[in-house]
This record gives sequence, C-alpha cells and structure tokens, in this order.
Amino acid sequence: MTSNSSQAGQKRSVRPRLAALRRRWRDPALTALTLLLAAQMFIIHPLTVVSHSPLLAIPLLAPLLVIAVVVVSDHLITVLIVLAGISMTTVASVLHLSGDAASSFLLHLIAGLVVSCALLWVVAKAVYAPGRISFHRIIGTFLLYLIVGAIFSAVYGIIDLLAPHAFRGMAPAAHPGAVVDQALYFSFSTLTTAGFGDIVPSDALTRGLSNLEAIIGQLFPATVIARMMTLRLARYAERPPPV
Repeated sequence: MTSNSSQAGQKRSVRPRLAALRRRWRDPALTALTLLLAAQMFIIHPLTVVSHSPLLAIPLLAPLLVIAVVVVSDHLITVLIVLAGISMTTVASVLHLSGDAASSFLLHLIAGLVVSCALLWVVAKAVYAPGRISFHRIIGTFLLYLIVGAIFSAVYGIIDLLAPHAFRGMAPAAHPGAVVDQALYFSFSTLTTAGFGDIVPSDALTRGLSNLEAIIGQLFPATVIARMMTLRLARYAERPPPV
C-alpha cells in the first residue's frame, strides 16, 4: 500500500511539472516549428528537383518536429497523427530510393497533407490562446500562414499527379520531384495573390481551390491582426486600475 501510494504521489507531482514545462516552452516551440517548416519548404523541397539526398533529410527532421508538437500540444491524438504522417514520409523516401518515384511523391504529398492539417489545429490553438502576446506567438502567426500554403500545395500536387491536365505549365507526372516543387510555388503565388501566370489551373476544381486560397490569403492578415489586438486589449483589461 505504501509503495502504491508513493507511486501515485509521484505521478501527481510529475504532471504539474510537465504542464509547467509545456507552458514555459510552448511559445518558443512555435518559433522552432516555423524554422523547421521553412527549411523543409524553401530548402529541402526545391533541392528534391536536382538531387535525391534531400529526401533523406525529411525523416531526420522528424524527431525535432515531434518534440516541438509535443511541447505545443497536450493532445495525444495530434501527436499520433504527426507520427503517422512522418512514418508515411519515411516509407516514401524508401520508395524513392528504390526507384518508384511517382508513388513515393504521391505518398509524400499525402503525408504532408496529414501533418499540415494536424499542425494547423495545434498551432492555431497555441497562437490564439488567451495570454500574453509574445514574440514567439507573432512568429506563430507566420507559421499558420506557411501551413495554409503547405496544405493547398499538397492538394495541388496530389491533383496534378492523379490528373496531369489539371494545370497548364506544371511539370508532368513523369517528373514528380518537379511537381512537388511547382505545387509549392503555385500555392504561395496564389496565397499571396502574386499570380505570375506561368502555372494556370485548367479545370473547375483547381480554379475553385485557387480562388479559395486567394481569399484566405487576403483575409488572413486582417483576421490575425484583429485577433491579436483583441487578446492584447483583454490583457490590459485584466490589469488592476491605478490607485
């Protein structure tokens, strides 16, 4: 009985420590996630067009990604979803090295879509949670913007691999590495409404998705600013009035 009660007491003492540790490092983890996602989007993905080795860097980033997600979120289901997406990415890397490029990039895009949707939920809850607006939470809003672009990029890439005529100007499915890179490029040019015109949606589905992403890209900054100002004003309202 004594040993059981001592173990229960230890568990009760560990939980508050973990919660305090999570509160302390949750905001810095947002910055870490931003750096990881930016490196994957703007360094690793473009290099997949010219080299096979960058695909191996994606599984190597997995432990850091899992640690950051665990710190930001206390939901086990979200962590399991991220782990499932990372496992799919690892399998995609193995398929790519074995010569099955088309299947590997399709699986990689599906894994990216799964992980991005999970990250969107986790990061949005952390960024918009009540509390002090820190530098890291401001960085977290940029992370949300990147995640939205990543989600649409994965959807565009999947569509292009399955229906090669869905876009004009995008690389054919025979070159899946270029599909991933160009889907990311088209997604962010649409999200920012830059619209360079070298890649054009050519059917109703891709046009509709492009319109939706462009609208989100326009409304997102205003929504974020309004939410941040609301949290900031709520913080001021909680302060006691001067005597």
